[in-house]
Order: sequence, then C-alpha cells, then structure tokens
Amino acid sequence: MAGKNSKSQKQNKLMEDSVAKRQKTAQILFAAFAIILIISMVLSAVAKY
Repeated sequence: MAGKNSKSQKQNKLMEDSVAKRQKTAQILFAAFAIILIISMVLSAVAKY
C-alpha cells in the first residue's frame, strides 16, 4: 500500500503543479489583454483631441 500511496501523492503533486501553471498563464494572458485594452483606449482618446 505504501507504494501505491506514494504514487498517488506524486500524481496529486503533478496535478497541482499543472493547475498552478494554468492559472498563472491565464493571469498573464488576462493582464496582457487588459494592458492592450487600456493602451487602445488611451490612443483612441488622444486621437480625438
């Protein structure tokens, strides 16, 4: 049983790492999108004046 439990713990750790990487990637993409949107709004406002 100890071998099975160890394998399960390793698999859980890999899944947690995978989820953490996905969340970090999603946050980076969201931040990039927000920055592009803000720059777009600023340039649009500057172009009108």
